[in-house]
Amino acid sequence: MNKKITLIACGILSTCLFSMTSVAETIKIGVSEQASENKSINRPQVGMTMEKVKEYFGNPVKISGPTGKPAIYQWKYADFTVYFEGEYVIHSVLHPSKTEKKQNE
Repeated sequence: MNKKITLIACGILSTCLFSMTSVAETIKIGVSEQASENKSINRPQVGMTMEKVKEYFGNPVKISGPTGKPAIYQWKYADFTVYFEGEYVIHSVLHPSKTEKKQNE
């Protein structure tokens, strides 16, 4: 009797585990368009100091941070956002172009 209950329970469990469905959303990211369209936009390079970035690009539109340890800062400019770890640039990211925004709608 116990073997029958165990087999039935295993069967129900197997059915539940293998009958799950998954749903995914497709997100368009126009990397190739951004790369060709915005190649001419000058932006900070990795390793630049905050002082040099401000000297070269002026004051940012918005400053966020510090967040976490090590301290991460985010400076937003019109065409790009700069990420700093402490005083040094670790990454800069171009904002989506108007063309790219329209394509992703």
